[in-house]
Amino acid sequence: MAFPNIPNITPLISATTEQTIPLLLASIALEELALAHMMNAAAEELQFVLGTLDTGVTFTPAEVSLEDLLGINDSVRGTLRDVIKKEMLLEFKFENVLDLLASTTPGSVTINPVTGATCGATLPISGTLVGALGVPLAGVQVTLAVTGATGGANVTFSNSTPFTDVNGNFNVLGTFTGVSGPNSVTITATATTPLGVTVSTSQTITFICP
Repeated sequence: MAFPNIPNITPLISATTEQTIPLLLASIALEELALAHMMNAAAEELQFVLGTLDTGVTFTPAEVSLEDLLGINDSVRGTLRDVIKKEMLLEFKFENVLDLLASTTPGSVTINPVTGATCGATLPISGTLVGALGVPLAGVQVTLAVTGATGGANVTFSNSTPFTDVNGNFNVLGTFTGVSGPNSVTITATATTPLGVTVSTSQTITFICP
């Protein structure tokens, strides 16, 4: 059986696993909110008939019969039954999302090996950020910092908070400075993936100043 042809609609969506999981969780939350509104409406319906909901409306006749109360009770019970059915489906959906989360890696950030560091040299510092299932993460901010050094060793970054490109790569320049003799400095890259997972890595670089 062929798919129907709908004019002016191209149902092609490209989404990574990192993008899909938050969307699925958001859809579950919105459906839960809708069910909460339905339960609240059913409760107000019952309160209205019992006269405990102040609406300013007068019943005609003024007294509610037992038959009317039983009818409203059946209506509310039917609504709650449908809500329970939907809650069960949402539970299955949520469990599937949890299974998807469990099957994915938290992601990682790497710094490419920095070679040829000498005192006063300015060298490229680059790396890659990947998320679930090794998918490159684009447009995510990476924070570069010096987390360890000997003596007066230091690295000055041209940009300490670069964003990753479409391939998950980031590139900056680092200028190495230090005191006379051997120096070592540790560079740490930290990033938070769209799933809220913080990943980091470090690299120690040694160089000699005259």
